[in-house]
Amino acid sequence: MLDVVHRLALPDAGYVLPVAAGSTWYPGRYFDPVATNQPEVDHALAAIEAAIAVPARAGVPDERIVIAGFSQGACLIAELAARRPRGWAGVAVLTGTLLGPRGERAAPAPGIAGTAMFFGSSRYDEWIDPVDAEGTARAFAAAGARVTLKVDDDRTHHINNGAVAGLRRLLAP
Repeated sequence: MLDVVHRLALPDAGYVLPVAAGSTWYPGRYFDPVATNQPEVDHALAAIEAAIAVPARAGVPDERIVIAGFSQGACLIAELAARRPRGWAGVAVLTGTLLGPRGERAAPAPGIAGTAMFFGSSRYDEWIDPVDAEGTARAFAAAGARVTLKVDDDRTHHINNGAVAGLRRLLAP
């Protein structure tokens, strides 16, 4: 994510970047039953909430905080936004989806209504099925979030320039 911070080129923005122990937030795949990835999912969500608390303790209100993640981090950001929305300035899900098998994923809570959300994914991604990413974006839109979805033709699992631009629009509207 440090590369993304440099590519954003927003010198007046502050960043808190939690790091997954062992470079992974949870042991399985996003489409596994959530219970299969416990207790790691709950620990990861707690780590993300602790990271969000850093600017909050400095007096930054939720309305000025954008939360974002890529891949496993994006899945966790989607989960956090669905389970415990807090009126953030924005949410960016960069190549991610809600956790769990199709048909068993959490429905976004009504508190997400009005939140600006950017979803970026690739129709060829080997790690996140674009059908799942698009379904997650639709679920948040149905819950009232202001969703922008960008699906690219990239064949690499990475944060492309279009995703950086989408995140930049949330950070500097």
